[in-house]
Amino acid sequence: MEKYYFGRLTAEDLAICPKRFDNDEDGHPVKHVVGCIGLWFPDGKENAPISYFRLMNIDSGRWGGMVRCGKGPLAVQNGGHVDDLAQRGCVMNPPYSKLSDDPVVWGFNVEDPLVEYRYYGDGRVSWKEADILDVTLEPFPYTFFIHRCEQLPTSTWYTNPCIIRGVYEGRPIVGMACHTDQHVPQDTGDLEAAWQNTTDYVVANLAGLRDDGRKEFAVVKGFADHLVGGYWLEGEEPVVDGNARLIGEWVRLPYVDDGTCVMPDFEIQIGSKTIHFHGKWGLKGWTKGPNLDKHGQSQVIGDFYEGDVPYEHGMRSDGAGKKNGHEPA
Repeated sequence: MEKYYFGRLTAEDLAICPKRFDNDEDGHPVKHVVGCIGLWFPDGKENAPISYFRLMNIDSGRWGGMVRCGKGPLAVQNGGHVDDLAQRGCVMNPPYSKLSDDPVVWGFNVEDPLVEYRYYGDGRVSWKEADILDVTLEPFPYTFFIHRCEQLPTSTWYTNPCIIRGVYEGRPIVGMACHTDQHVPQDTGDLEAAWQNTTDYVVANLAGLRDDGRKEFAVVKGFADHLVGGYWLEGEEPVVDGNARLIGEWVRLPYVDDGTCVMPDFEIQIGSKTIHFHGKWGLKGWTKGPNLDKHGQSQVIGDFYEGDVPYEHGMRSDGAGKKNGHEPA
């Protein structure tokens, strides 16, 4: 069985125990967390973006935040929506479940503050957060899947890059997102403890639309010295590498003394592909202010390109060229 690959997300992958992972090698895992991470520029690309991360259990809230990134890769976030979003322990009604067979719809609800999640069998995802965010995620055709393996020994995982379109604070936005689900094998006993054992890792999700409209996606995940990587550019065959390399210099965060480091600029080598990343904004957790009590859990956000010649990513998916503003294409 292939351990990591690009594939097509199907309606069966939305189940609590997806058929794709329902085998002895993967431990017949059950969905443990449902997540979405997104980025958009409500004030234009010359200003710091909003970073959004929503992570939910399948039967209760976990946490979520929409924060304005700090300028510079070692900076911290500058406020945002946290206290007015559903957080840990909020009640789902209904919890994550199949809501419809025709069409296939999986999802959950939190009533106050509102969180409404719908995952459709054709791959579309809709998210609503209070009266702040109402967006649809339009998926890329490929999803990156990782079965239980050396690089991710305690769980299975997939991530699907998407284009965000909708409304934030009453304004139309377009941006990028990755929808992710993580499943924990039932043979591990304590599912939460098993999931937490996967948090000592490096993960990078890089997605964008080139000026000519082609979708592009790179991902690495695993432990720092043993990474799984995948790269796909629309019109080319996907590249997968079980020994992907992350090359760069770790830098200590200047505002904590616990040794937390980030890598502001780096290269990812995935097979024959070299992806260059340049950090431009920073945050430490998706809390209103930097999460100084939490060791690690710091993020760098920026732009990337593959190969030797730098280029930028636009915001259009119709092949008509670049769009730098925040209005939907």
